Amino acid sequence: MSEYFAAADLSGLPPEGLAVVGFSGGADSTALAHWLCEKIGPRRVVLAHVNHLLRGEEAERDQAAAEAFARRLGVRFALLRADVAALARQRGLGVEECGRQVRYDFFHSLAQGEADRILTAHNAQDNAETMLLHLCRGTGLAGLCGIPPRRGKVLRPFLGVDRREIESYCAEKGLSYVTDSTNLTGDFARNRLRREVLPLLEELNPRFVQGAGQAAALLRRDREFLDAQAASLLEEARLPWGLEARLLRAAHPSLQARALVRYLAEAGCRDLEKKHLDLAAALLETGGALSLPGGVAAQCRQGVFYAWRPAPGGPFQVEVGPGENILPDGRVLILRRKSQESGAQGQKIHNSFFKNALDYAIITGHLKPGSPLTARTRLPGDRFAPAGRGAEKSLNRLLQERRVPQPCRERLVLLECGGQLLYCEGLGPAQGFGAAAGGELLTVELRERER
Repeated sequence: MSEYFAAADLSGLPPEGLAVVGFSGGADSTALAHWLCEKIGPRRVVLAHVNHLLRGEEAERDQAAAEAFARRLGVRFALLRADVAALARQRGLGVEECGRQVRYDFFHSLAQGEADRILTAHNAQDNAETMLLHLCRGTGLAGLCGIPPRRGKVLRPFLGVDRREIESYCAEKGLSYVTDSTNLTGDFARNRLRREVLPLLEELNPRFVQGAGQAAALLRRDREFLDAQAASLLEEARLPWGLEARLLRAAHPSLQARALVRYLAEAGCRDLEKKHLDLAAALLETGGALSLPGGVAAQCRQGVFYAWRPAPGGPFQVEVGPGENILPDGRVLILRRKSQESGAQGQKIHNSFFKNALDYAIITGHLKPGSPLTARTRLPGDRFAPAGRGAEKSLNRLLQERRVPQPCRERLVLLECGGQLLYCEGLGPAQGFGAAAGGELLTVELRERER
């Protein structure tokens, strides 16, 4: 065994839990399943096969072969038959992307335990092909990093293993495997790279595939550093209701773009392209507003960059209580009781909790029959006195002074009891309702719901 797969990496596999192998029945997944059984034993291994119902009799042949191989190994076999072509039409996706979604959803459904992992058999050639495809399409650093060795529960232990080594393993162990006929045609860009481009590159450098893998590893390291720097920039620029535009303008364009990607993703923006980021960066300089993918709007005014997804409905007022409260605008208001000595996990509560915390005893003492705690949007004439910040002012004036974006003002959540405002999103508790030393807290958290 030692002469095979020296570059394989199982470091992310816990000592217990299931190892769910994405199993097509091809050489790569066959070798991975067989090798894995010898490494950890068949009891933990699950072969997960998806029949996409795209290749007629050939797909049925592959399914039967996969089931037979699982029986020979003595491992559990899990099968999903999915009409991917029909699903792709329903979801408005390409067949390849839809198939990928179906596969990984299935794999994750089988690996629900904390120690369970999903293993796919992507190899070094797959990684090099992915890097070249991305390069052809004009990728940035992320695309040149290739296939990630690990993403969440998904492990790719063969990412550094040469495909020829995998085929040699199968031959020596007498392992039969199936071949997808679409891999033998020149109809797809990846197949053309595999059959025509990689051989030419390997004539220039016989170790091109290994060199590409090394380059991807170095680029991943650089990307991790840049992402960490961008995360720090984002936290520095954060305001309770957006980002400080001048800090983003002063940042290096690489960090600025990464920070914007993170922030816009939090707002619900998906499928961002370079043109969208260029528009967002221009907004930092000129001000104004724009629309972005995912139904997200962005604006930059008074030096504040703010992105939001317009909520359904208008003003609201609803009764709320401890726990999760679904608001009419689709957000979730979470009210939690916390001891000041310890949090839910027995750890001391950080001071940052206090800016979004109320004194629980004062709140409960304020609740009278017929005057429940309510969450609402602002009303004309609202006045508010932030705890520890001086006299009461009109809420509208306070929001103007703090450069709260207009769209944010319309959806700010206020907590009220008996006609008195106790809390304002972004401003914190009202005077007289802030957390007192030694008492119990009621913390306030707002989250966007997935749509």
